[in-house]
Amino acid sequence: MFFGWAGRILRVDLKTGKIKAVPLSKELAVNFIGGRGLNSKILYDEVKLGIDPLGSENKLIFGTGPLTGTLIPCSGRWTVTAKSPVTDAFGDGNAGGHWGAELKWAGYDVIVLENQAERPSYLWIDDDHVELRDATHVWGFDVWETNEIIKEDIGDTEIKVASIGPAGENLVNAACVLSDYTRAAGKCGIGAVMGSKNLKAVAIRGTKGVTIANPKEFERVVEEGIEMLKIGDKWWF
Repeated sequence: MFFGWAGRILRVDLKTGKIKAVPLSKELAVNFIGGRGLNSKILYDEVKLGIDPLGSENKLIFGTGPLTGTLIPCSGRWTVTAKSPVTDAFGDGNAGGHWGAELKWAGYDVIVLENQAERPSYLWIDDDHVELRDATHVWGFDVWETNEIIKEDIGDTEIKVASIGPAGENLVNAACVLSDYTRAAGKCGIGAVMGSKNLKAVAIRGTKGVTIANPKEFERVVEEGIEMLKIGDKWWF
């Protein structure tokens, strides 16, 4: 175990439905810190030059950093990465909210999604239980409606959902991936890549938490950070 990280990468083949969790190497975690670092390295290693960003060979990668899911202020970030249909090169989007923390609490630092589902689908992650579910009943709905319907499907209003709306489904280059209703990973047409894979959403419930090396010292640093933010607010206003 190494602290801060969940220590696993979740790999999902949308075409075959094969799902597996593999260890996150310490070398990768240390040398490519953060969701953007991990995602970028995986994209560089696994996606070939010249592929169609909206084709099956592109990969859609969600990642978090070592502070995501902890008490550190402003640390609830997640990054989603793919070859961009806008630039035809590297592209990613970043958002806040609670979705990234939920991914970490479920026990994963990164999700790598490859190929294309044969029909509209969404990924349901419930700690170690992971499955692809049919999403034809939410295809065509906006992200607010999608959140509500999937929460009703699962029977839990506290789960966190990252999804696309009609723009992503129709491969619009400006399409975003949104979580917590309003948190947008809004660059590079990543929502269109998600739509090209027939992936409507990724819904998560995580209960594992994050292991900290020195909890008492960590709490002290968190309290200092909160006080600094309070002072900064006074200066700003």
